[in-house]
Amino acid sequence: MLVQRLARIASEYPLQTALVYNQTRLTYPQLYEQVSQLSRGLKSLGLGPSDCVAIILPNCPEFVVSFYAIAHIQAILLPLNPLFNAAEIQYYLQDSQVKAIITHSQWAASCEAILQKLDQDITLIGIDQAPANGIAWNDLLQTAAEPNELQAVETSATGLAHEPISLLPDSFDSAPKIDLLYQYSSGSTGRPKRVSRTQANLWHEVENFTATTKVTPSDRILCLVPLFHAHGLGNCLLAATYTGATLVLLEPVLRKGKPVEVPFVFRRARVLELIEQEGITILPGVPYIFGTLAETPPETPANLSTLRLCFSAGNFLSRETFDRFQQRFGILVRQLYGCTEAGSVAINLEAGEAIAPNSVGLPLQNIEVKIVSEQGQDLPPDAIGEVVIYSPSLTCGYHNQPELNRDAFRNGAFLTGDLGKKDSQGRLYITGRKKIFIDTGGRKVDPLEIEDILIDHPKIKEAVVVGTKGSHEGELIKAVVVSHDHCEEQEILSYCRGRLADFKVPRIIDFRDEIPKSPLGKVLRKNLV
Repeated sequence: MLVQRLARIASEYPLQTALVYNQTRLTYPQLYEQVSQLSRGLKSLGLGPSDCVAIILPNCPEFVVSFYAIAHIQAILLPLNPLFNAAEIQYYLQDSQVKAIITHSQWAASCEAILQKLDQDITLIGIDQAPANGIAWNDLLQTAAEPNELQAVETSATGLAHEPISLLPDSFDSAPKIDLLYQYSSGSTGRPKRVSRTQANLWHEVENFTATTKVTPSDRILCLVPLFHAHGLGNCLLAATYTGATLVLLEPVLRKGKPVEVPFVFRRARVLELIEQEGITILPGVPYIFGTLAETPPETPANLSTLRLCFSAGNFLSRETFDRFQQRFGILVRQLYGCTEAGSVAINLEAGEAIAPNSVGLPLQNIEVKIVSEQGQDLPPDAIGEVVIYSPSLTCGYHNQPELNRDAFRNGAFLTGDLGKKDSQGRLYITGRKKIFIDTGGRKVDPLEIEDILIDHPKIKEAVVVGTKGSHEGELIKAVVVSHDHCEEQEILSYCRGRLADFKVPRIIDFRDEIPKSPLGKVLRKNLV
């Protein structure tokens, strides 16, 4: 179990700081103690193996504690983006058969309204205060342990109670395949698909990633990406706690005591301060973040001398951003390639003079990547084909999607839908996608999901959604619409806001008489960008 690994780290590094969050600092023994307390609290609610618990939180210590507590009771974690709207959250809660929700008071009221529409018995847990029809986080932490539960069989010098260190696994080769994580991946259907990943999947992922990137207890990882996303969960939370490194979380901006979303450019000064103040050594990010940091004015103090590894994931890192960041800070940004179905897959760790900035490098240890033709045949170096992944961290498939699973998972491999090539040295290059995504502010949006919403509008005959270049590395969502009748832009925007998270709502509405198509009827999306 991953929580056993946490117990070992807490025992071996009793003075090591596990989490930094604004003024809060938790050592590994303190983190493990909170995990144990919350585990007992969740059990007291009747939660146990295979029960699904949703987390609707921004990055915070409670997210980390919840992850390990849910793992400890062998339940299933469903991390959700707090920016999702009510309709989206309702879908995920129903589809995953959620039994409890851990959230902040900012989202508690909307959760309660959703629960009234569902025929499910769901317990609401508030991390800052008890919801009207729920329970407070602190009350759960204070729940008395049941007899013989979490028996203290060994105690470290700091008083940490934990399970026998000799029984802690070094690998998951013979471990039971227990589902731990539900995440949703959008694809060609335009509808979110549930991806199940086991404790063994996550164990292999973090083992492969940390061994390849040589993460050690002396590292300090600054997490700027959401923990509910595979990038933040695997490359920040798990990478730190698996190795005994320190995880530094960027605290949110608060207004009237509630966290609010603000453009990253307004957090830039705080991020630079944290890097110097906390001696950050590893900085995971996305192109949008590195592009914004690269635009730091020359007169702004910026000491990034402690950084040994910066890597970008989530989308293509342009050569322009790579060059600007290197020119501003003298540091190379490495590209990492991964996906929800497999976690991290490859990273570019070449020496500075040999680095190919447009490559995502070599596969992580214990991962094999092939490039195949439409017929499934292995292609030679420099030939472009579909990227296929073989990895012990792979999901077993999409829930209740047999036809899609037959197409995407074959002979123990995942056909990603991404196009790429490998050079003669085995370096991987991602050249395009069969799947179409829009990167808006570091978040991936499936245009087909938005098109499904638009086409249901009574005045819309056809709709195509594309991404068009915005500021920094991000894209703006543009909806090209053919209407049955006269229709105003605000009418469409209001319709979308009631059905989509704000970051998915189109920023540009382009009314046209017809959608450009090929002679075979294929929509010419490139003509609409």
